[in-house]
Amino acid sequence: MNIYTRAVGFSDLTSEKEEEFIKLGIEESLKEGFVVRHEKLDRGVIILRLSESTGLYIFGRYDGDNFKYEYYYPFVVGTRVTDNEELTVERHLDKESYAVICDELKTGVTLIFYLQNVMDYFDYLFSGKEFKLEKFNPDVRNAISKQAIRNKKVALTALSLGGLILLPTAKKKKIKRSAKEEESRKNLIQAAKKGDENAIESLTIEDMDKYNELSQRITKEDIFTIIDSTFMPCGVECDQYSVVGEILELKTEENIYTGEKMYIMLLDCNGLVITTVINAKHLMGEPEIGRRFKGQIWLQGNVKF
Repeated sequence: MNIYTRAVGFSDLTSEKEEEFIKLGIEESLKEGFVVRHEKLDRGVIILRLSESTGLYIFGRYDGDNFKYEYYYPFVVGTRVTDNEELTVERHLDKESYAVICDELKTGVTLIFYLQNVMDYFDYLFSGKEFKLEKFNPDVRNAISKQAIRNKKVALTALSLGGLILLPTAKKKKIKRSAKEEESRKNLIQAAKKGDENAIESLTIEDMDKYNELSQRITKEDIFTIIDSTFMPCGVECDQYSVVGEILELKTEENIYTGEKMYIMLLDCNGLVITTVINAKHLMGEPEIGRRFKGQIWLQGNVKF
């Protein structure tokens, strides 16, 4: 059972109930024709909606006209997109799902997230290519999939199993960087990644200045009054992160099957804007716009192929 189904309103779902629910969902969707089929690959996807913004993505393959269920995962629909210089998509070993590695341009951070729209990726990967599936070498397919994809936007989303609400910090007024300064910083980060020693030195000096400032303040202030937001890898899974982010937008939705309330929050984590869902039962504190969310997330992304 995917434990993140609890984030989308199934806090009491057992393995037996999960199996029955997925089976009924597949039967109803096939009966109504709510299935997307990739004719060349004989793969299929059912999107089972749980609320306006959340759902279950049910993936399977076709054996003739029969849909064979393989796996599912919960998701939330992203509302903001981010620019990326380059994406690399790699298949997971145990099933036909994919991880995406991307360089986020604004912050220079390398992200790893779970790909939401697998069927769109298949369409992009094999568009204009004529082949017979039985003659198509899997090794060739994997080599094609690992090629870099450039200049595609991504809507980042996340699911959380637990968190708490922090009060906002008293922010000092900052002079916003001009577009020219933002572009200059992006170029500096890109140059550092390519091994430019001057760029690396400039960024290192900037980091050292910040470190010295923080070292002086930490003796007198609480850590969460100094640091507005964080975004750090967490645990052994590559797409798990520990975050502190400001709530930019907030709405509540109910799971149509269980009636459980969910919070859909748009978080700003170190410049990354992420649409995040959490079950109201698993959140400590009262979320409001301007307050901060602290917790662990499973990062997903919808790539605009």
